[in-house]
Amino acid sequence: MNRWISAVDRTIVLIVGIALLAAGAYAIAWDAGASLIRTWVSRLDREVLFGLPEEPWWHWVLSGTFILCVFAGFGLLYLNLRRRRTSAVTLRHNESGTDVSVDLGPVADGVAAELAQLSGVRSTRSKATIDRGLPTLSIVVTADPAIDVVGFTTSAEHIARATRRSLDGSPVAVQVLLHLDRVEASK
Repeated sequence: MNRWISAVDRTIVLIVGIALLAAGAYAIAWDAGASLIRTWVSRLDREVLFGLPEEPWWHWVLSGTFILCVFAGFGLLYLNLRRRRTSAVTLRHNESGTDVSVDLGPVADGVAAELAQLSGVRSTRSKATIDRGLPTLSIVVTADPAIDVVGFTTSAEHIARATRRSLDGSPVAVQVLLHLDRVEASK
């Protein structure tokens, strides 16, 4: 998730949380008979307060607030649910000085294929995404529960380092997640 989107989401949750906390504190204070709350409520001009929906501008403000909230809600949904696919990474060939564009999807598939050849690996899934602003090759490996985890980790780190070297100078992370299958119950 993008840091900016994450900050907006957290700010909205903070504002809603503070509003709910204030409403809950008010309700508890009212129920407890707190004189300060009852004094504040008694000072409200009830005729003005109950007359607000009869004002000519009330429906426009209510409609505008509704439309603004709908657009803000759909906008946040779009930003949070959109696919964060990587764009091609540009590599510079040192000897010739030319730029080469590399699509990270097939690179992730290649890393997954290498990991699939390790002993104990049952399946792999790969994707190239943007994780916190960094292009990331994410490979999920499903393996036999009896796999040598230390040996697998060493091999996976070696493959990840080789991949990073082949993408010389580009800011790309390689993430390998190991999931172990369930151990079958003995009969």
